[in-house]
Amino acid sequence: MPTGISVFIKVLRVIAYCPTSRFRTDAALSPLRCPSTGDPLEFTELPAFHPERIDVGEPGLWRYAAMLPVASPTCARITLGEGWTPLVEDTWQRRPVRWKLDALMPTGSYKDRGVSVMVNWLAGLGAEVFVDDSSGNAGASLACYAARAGLEATIYVPASAPEPKKAQIAIYGAELVEVRGPRSECALAAENATRGRREIAYASHAWHPAFLLGMMTLAWEIWEQMGRRVPKWIVAPVGNGGLMMGVWRGFQNLQKSGLTDSLPRLVGVQAEPFTPVYDAYRRDDVNYGEPPLLLETISADGIAISRPVRGHAVVEALSQSGGLAVSVNAAEIEQAHGQLARRGLYVEPTSATVAAALTKLDKSIAPGDEVVAVLTGLGLKRLPVT
Repeated sequence: MPTGISVFIKVLRVIAYCPTSRFRTDAALSPLRCPSTGDPLEFTELPAFHPERIDVGEPGLWRYAAMLPVASPTCARITLGEGWTPLVEDTWQRRPVRWKLDALMPTGSYKDRGVSVMVNWLAGLGAEVFVDDSSGNAGASLACYAARAGLEATIYVPASAPEPKKAQIAIYGAELVEVRGPRSECALAAENATRGRREIAYASHAWHPAFLLGMMTLAWEIWEQMGRRVPKWIVAPVGNGGLMMGVWRGFQNLQKSGLTDSLPRLVGVQAEPFTPVYDAYRRDDVNYGEPPLLLETISADGIAISRPVRGHAVVEALSQSGGLAVSVNAAEIEQAHGQLARRGLYVEPTSATVAAALTKLDKSIAPGDEVVAVLTGLGLKRLPVT
């Protein structure tokens, strides 16, 4: 570990488990996949949420450190003040909406929320090199937090990923490896690079349970910022499903802790032609295809995932919440993107999918329902074509 960085895993028996097979193991020793089903694991037996233990003096998500079994509150953390992003009141289609501006994170992406917690977890376990595969935002986030920790990172990205995202990864000092072919080839390359190497951590934003743990703080912030209330609807983009599952688990944690009787209805938004969760939700069956397209052919590259890691879990959460899955096309995204910008909200097209979805949901959301839509990435992440 570099000088000045001290991370201590709390003495708390956190369990990694598979919701499908019920496989359980110590979180510190867990693989990323269930050995019997191959499904992603989640952390369970987490601390209950106690409002009196919120550290209001902390500027970001580490105000919830007492509920995050990652680092001791008395030790220095690997942090850039991520979290506690604005919740902005607005109207859309003449209906009230609150935009959760997670685009205003240190690297311009909501991924900082999960990556910061994951890096603290892995660094505390002695990892010296972090590896991930990414279409851009998660890779930039991991490169950033590795640099902050004084550690190394290698990021595998599709050769077709947006140039601003690749440049951001490189400027942090990470090794940038461009992979030709579909997005899935990047994941395969990253896994091969970490296999059998204890000092090299596959810091996968798609697979690692600690990333999901960090995303739970999104729900807690929304709850706090709304006066300790739960909105009727949460609208968010869905790629691999980490954001949606994290916010769902976060609200479930609040309910389990006795702080709310209600849970939000979830709206998962996908962009054509990458709509596996939308398709699965409509037919109640996850049967993923592989669209023969590269990232330069679509605008919402951040959710261009044909085989989402947490796809089954997201479909189940949408159903349990009484929510919806929505698909939007390139023209709808472009229109929403421009409308948001003219309101002072310059986000990347992936974020604009939620606004496009709200337009299509005009008759599904009752008047007076409180809606929170998550804007996930800054507009500078993918510059408009001129």
